[in-house]
Amino acid sequence: MLFKILRYLIHLGGVIPLLWLIYAINFDLVSSFGTDPIKEIIHFLGYTALLFLLILFSFRIITQSLRQPILLPLHRSLGLWALFWLSLHIIGYLALELGFDFQLFISEIVSRTYLQIGFIAVILLVSIALSSTPYIKRRLGKRWFSLHQLALLVVILAAIHYYLSLKAYNIDSLLFLALCGVFVLWKAFARRVLAWCYR
Repeated sequence: MLFKILRYLIHLGGVIPLLWLIYAINFDLVSSFGTDPIKEIIHFLGYTALLFLLILFSFRIITQSLRQPILLPLHRSLGLWALFWLSLHIIGYLALELGFDFQLFISEIVSRTYLQIGFIAVILLVSIALSSTPYIKRRLGKRWFSLHQLALLVVILAAIHYYLSLKAYNIDSLLFLALCGVFVLWKAFARRVLAWCYR
């Protein structure tokens, strides 16, 4: 029962921001995005993707702490929504900011550090997502686990990308980086902490 409720909430959380964005655009509410609505829409798409990545790792810590492996399949749902919103973020940047000028896109990546960091995060996340298919998982064998260990690096790079992309001080970006620090500490000491808690 809990599994179904959580899965429903995850999918609901993935759909609601999209419905709101469609509503805002269709009813000419883009002014609510600020003086530069195109840029803010692109940020909104990326922000939502980053939120799903952060929720994914937070949920993983909770699952491990409570020793509830039955909830592990929900990680896949969170990861797919993160990938979905990341795809919208990239498409939005290409379409709204660059007009699908791929030469300019490459030039921007080469010249801007935060785009380079974001691009690496995208490549890693897509690689992890593709490797989750049964065929590729079998082909990779033990390397599959090693590849998925890079998921934490994806979150860290995404948080750094968000922080560097902002022109002004933003408390959210600092909180996201701090949360990534918690993830790193958990990954390093999770076994010891859980062993102590369940001794």
